[in-house]
Amino acid sequence: MAAITYSIKKNRLERSYLKGFFPDLQTDTLHFDAESSFHRLYATKLDAAGDDATWGRLSFASSIQETQVLYVYAWATNLDTIYDADGTYEIESMLLDPEYPDEEKKKFLNKSGAERFVGKNDILLYKLSGRFLFLCIEVVGTGEGYLGRIRVDRVGDNFMETFPSVYRERDSFFHRFLSIFSSIYNDMDHEIDRLPELLDPDTCPAACLPVYASWLGIDLSGDFLSEASMRTFVKEAYQLNRIKGTKRCLMRVLEIVLDEQVVILEQNTIKAYLEKGEMVSDTGLARTSIYDVNILIRKPLSETDRHQLLYLLNQFKPLRSRLHLVQLKDSAMLDTDVYMDMNAVLSGDVVGVFDENMEMDDQIVLDE
Repeated sequence: MAAITYSIKKNRLERSYLKGFFPDLQTDTLHFDAESSFHRLYATKLDAAGDDATWGRLSFASSIQETQVLYVYAWATNLDTIYDADGTYEIESMLLDPEYPDEEKKKFLNKSGAERFVGKNDILLYKLSGRFLFLCIEVVGTGEGYLGRIRVDRVGDNFMETFPSVYRERDSFFHRFLSIFSSIYNDMDHEIDRLPELLDPDTCPAACLPVYASWLGIDLSGDFLSEASMRTFVKEAYQLNRIKGTKRCLMRVLEIVLDEQVVILEQNTIKAYLEKGEMVSDTGLARTSIYDVNILIRKPLSETDRHQLLYLLNQFKPLRSRLHLVQLKDSAMLDTDVYMDMNAVLSGDVVGVFDENMEMDDQIVLDE
């Protein structure tokens, strides 16, 4: 029998029943809602396209806390519809119905003879037989964690067919023993098949993005960029390198990092404004060198973020130029409904700002 693998990825997850999860369909990962005590996944049915089909192995990646318990329910049947005195209804529709109580769903699975596994994420399904396979994965307990890379192998082993028929007893000790080596082989084969995903900026793990950027001559180290920004940098690295050293390049880099439009004032632009009287000379923007470039941003940045942003911009700036980040502040405005009592003060320009946890002892002197 040829190896057949069912992967529960984006398309199946979108149609499955989820409770207590934050799905990341970009990476096919289900993250736990830390405030929820129950995390449940009822997957859409898997169809083997033939009655009395046998099933091999269920495996998935998981990360759970010590206080959480993992349950897996698996049931195979030749029928996908139930006929009883109450009427006719599809099993999948009932399991995926968010209005149907979860406890009733589990009672139905237990009554139907579903196999239950506790604390396992690598399971042999050799005892199951039927065309349709129904799966439920449940994590009980609060805390962070995730589920991902869920897949079901129809065969489960690769070597049983090479032995004489007398050794081919299904679910025997010999069968399960060979499955150890088959699991290693299948996992390795699956990782090889995933290589294109690992090299795709849209699907690769976030830890790979700085490496791919370094291959294209861009240093994204520092852990100050969001994952979305790093993916955009890797995808646009070729184009950014083509226009490196231009104002357009700096504008695009700043737009990726800050997610907002910025204003870049070159020295010749400021000089023109001064000559026209549209800018006063004491604004701090007027520099003495033609190589000075002022970047006006509205987004608040910490001192660490400023240094990291400058380090990134210096990789794309024109030769010999000096970049200056100028953070703009909103002007104070009073509308007609404002009432000011005798203790109200309108402050002037702010030179320095202390944070909330700043403490000053008698050794500190504030100099004007």
